[in-house]
Amino acid sequence: MNVWGVSNFYSNLERYSEEGSEFSIGFFALVVASALLATGGLLSNSIPVIIGSMCIAPFLSPSRAVCIGGIYKKWKTVTRGLVKQLVGLMAIGSTLAFFVTLVFLRLAPEITVTPTIIARTFPTLQSIYLASFVALVSGAAASLSLVATPRIVSEPWQQLLDVMIGAEIAVSLIPPAAVVGIGLAFNRPDIILQSFGLLMINVVCLDLIGSMPVLYLCGVGSKPLQIEKKIRETTKKTINDIVKADEISIEVILHSFDKADVHIRLHAFETYEHGGQLLAKRVSEEIKKENGVSNNVRMITIPVSIYAS
Repeated sequence: MNVWGVSNFYSNLERYSEEGSEFSIGFFALVVASALLATGGLLSNSIPVIIGSMCIAPFLSPSRAVCIGGIYKKWKTVTRGLVKQLVGLMAIGSTLAFFVTLVFLRLAPEITVTPTIIARTFPTLQSIYLASFVALVSGAAASLSLVATPRIVSEPWQQLLDVMIGAEIAVSLIPPAAVVGIGLAFNRPDIILQSFGLLMINVVCLDLIGSMPVLYLCGVGSKPLQIEKKIRETTKKTINDIVKADEISIEVILHSFDKADVHIRLHAFETYEHGGQLLAKRVSEEIKKENGVSNNVRMITIPVSIYAS
């Protein structure tokens, strides 16, 4: 059940995972904002405010880093994705919730543990089952957003879908992380341990158990990724051996493990003896020879001129 006929699909998934494992100022800013909102919503027992914190929590990308990195056996990416999640949730989210709660306890000592705080713990076995179920479905939805409609992965619509899926993932992450800090401020070890346990269960269910099987069943794996990469490497090497290229853009569209279309946009500094058609033929022959993949090559050549005065 592999995804076929989509340009650079498996390479794009790899790019998503690598980008998702990287820290950025925007990530830290959104974690701070979401943690502050979540803490305020939990202390005031305001579900709309808690929902608002979920909408801006940036935990979809590191979750994908863990999931896709695991499928592609890129353990460095998996590790960085997990670290990014834990830094965001614990080092920032829980710590901010702790200090904010201390401030409010000074200003308004009558503040108590609200029902929305208790809901982010698991006082009963039923709570564990339901929380795990929600996390599993959220993880599956995150993966389905990539493979159910693979042709929009690189389109603007995918960004809107990511926002919705990201909010669903944050349901299981940012509120329990804030509750850990709130429990610490109230000196409630039961709340701390239960909310932390719930958070860890959710992370595992989201990143691994819920999301990875969906991608695996849809054929996402190392083999199609390596085919895309090898075709791209062969194409670049063949072109660079013949012409002086300024820029080479390559799209690889796999139709099976042994058939592909290759679309090339070549910016070349010089004209060359055999012309574009023969160059495309040479590239096609090398791809077949080096990778054993039958292919159709389409090449657009754009001459590049440089003038300095």
